[in-house]
Amino acid sequence: MISNSSKAQVERKCPKCGSTEVVRSLRVNFSERVLGLVNIYPYRCQKHTCKHRFESYGRN
Repeated sequence: MISNSSKAQVERKCPKCGSTEVVRSLRVNFSERVLGLVNIYPYRCQKHTCKHRFESYGRN
């Protein structure tokens, strides 16, 4: 059995620019809350020139 501390973190990439500088974003509407029930969360690219917002699986 693998413990939570030994699991590798998922490296998310922005689908628009390919940057790995992404963070979880706040849910802003009802549909994003519903998607959270099936483990899909909003993320935002932190690259200054991009700032693309997208959804992805998982919380990490």
